[in-house]
Amino acid sequence: MYCSNCGSKIDEGTKFCPSCGASQDVNNESTTGNTVNEIKTNIDKGKRSGNLYQILGWVSIVISLFFLPPLFGAASVIMGYLYRDHEEKQGTIIMIAGVAAAVFGMLLGTATFY
Repeated sequence: MYCSNCGSKIDEGTKFCPSCGASQDVNNESTTGNTVNEIKTNIDKGKRSGNLYQILGWVSIVISLFFLPPLFGAASVIMGYLYRDHEEKQGTIIMIAGVAAAVFGMLLGTATFY
């Protein structure tokens, strides 16, 4: 059984969700409707989280040009890898651009140092 509010797994007959505290109505008319709604909610969450990986990847690329290139370059590669689950081509582009920006950022930092 799953919480009708947050979707956490709960024991049968539980009156309140241990995660969010929402009241659980034992006399639900249909659990099929709740399951479909849970699936739609999980799909929407997945889409949003994918966009978050994409945005963080591109922001890390820009930051790696000017500040701590190895750290933010690595972060953009990780975000690109995670985004590949949503869109493989764009995720690969983020990964390649992250490596290139990290190398260019290090060269830019070295050039301004001397």
